[in-house]
Amino acid sequence: MAVESRGELRPDPRVTMSRLPLGEQFHDLARHIWIPRWDLPDGEAIGQPVLEYPAVNVAVEPELAGVYGPHRGLSSRVLRGRSWAVGILMRPAAGTLLTESPMVEVVGRRLPLPRGAGLVGPLREAMRADGQTADPRVQALVEGWLGQFVVDEEGVLVNAVAEAVESDPALLRVADIAERFGLTERSLQRLVQRRIGFSPKWLIARRRLQDAAQALRAGEHVALADLAADLGYTDQAHFSRDFAAVVGLAPGAYRAASQASRDQARRSDPD
Repeated sequence: MAVESRGELRPDPRVTMSRLPLGEQFHDLARHIWIPRWDLPDGEAIGQPVLEYPAVNVAVEPELAGVYGPHRGLSSRVLRGRSWAVGILMRPAAGTLLTESPMVEVVGRRLPLPRGAGLVGPLREAMRADGQTADPRVQALVEGWLGQFVVDEEGVLVNAVAEAVESDPALLRVADIAERFGLTERSLQRLVQRRIGFSPKWLIARRRLQDAAQALRAGEHVALADLAADLGYTDQAHFSRDFAAVVGLAPGAYRAASQASRDQARRSDPD
């Protein structure tokens, strides 16, 4: 089954991205494995801005490994030369399990990878041995490492909260989320702050921005006012301000830039 992600704001054909599913037994821990590979000429660089999901990422690279907390705005990475990474997009429940810290202390930081001795070295060996066809071995190594962690009941709850907000565009107010899960707004605030590091309101805002970026990147020519209404904004101006404040481009400019990138990729593809 294909694994999709809505967080990448500027996919680049020079980066080959594989996303691998995980066994159902790991559903409460992680969403999927992501493996970018790139080979750039000297002097070229690729900027990779990402609207991250509300969870930590685990990443292993040739010279670096760690647990990466989510960012309030964009995260960004510049790729150069020839290399790869093996990442695991975790579920919200996993953050405190991996870091043993409240998530408010983890956001935007890189922390050591717990119990990583059996993962980091073998992953690097797998990728060095055959960087193009190592995916089955990578999947087995990641699943073996994930098997050390057990999600608690609160973790199951915060996963459900995040998944509901992500999948249900009708959840537009914190009160709606609290009612859905039989919580007081204060209890919901504390839960999400402790296990994700942000607020329930941030979850709603992140869902809206990811949905907006995905629609604009896909080349959908819906009027921006209609898109704003579909996302639950009261007006286009409010939507445009929120989008530009985080993404760095107004919605129309982002759509135009995405179209230009697609056109350039088509011209570069001999097929």
